[in-house]
Amino acid sequence: MARREEVAVRTLKRTDVGEELREVALFSEASRSELAQIRGLLMQMPIAAGTVLMHEGAVGSEFMILADGTAEVRQGGRLLATIGAGDVVGEMALLQSAGRGYRNATVTAVTPLTVYVGTPREFRQILAVAPSVAEKVRRTATTRGLQAA
Repeated sequence: MARREEVAVRTLKRTDVGEELREVALFSEASRSELAQIRGLLMQMPIAAGTVLMHEGAVGSEFMILADGTAEVRQGGRLLATIGAGDVVGEMALLQSAGRGYRNATVTAVTPLTVYVGTPREFRQILAVAPSVAEKVRRTATTRGLQAA
């Protein structure tokens, strides 16, 4: 049985993300044309407070960019961080095992969230069309001790 968030990701229509992406640190150096391509790859999705976005140890099948609200990141039950608008989660699992590695933390919405969601394929497309984004992902992966693809 598919988890709730996976079903929701498959049923939502794509929306124009607009200029909000420019304010996300990951995309801050992307050109206007790169942002236009990225916009077409992401879906906007509302998330209720208390919803688990991803489970530690589960196979990663998407990444998310928080546009609004806050979430907690926990590993082994220990709080690692509270994240908010502009933060990206799930991308590290997509750098592992042919784009579907295991989640290294659980992320739970503390408040209602608005997120932008992308699949492993869309993640790879974003890295291909936006070199500045690919470089930032590589740096983050190195910091977290992973080898970026």
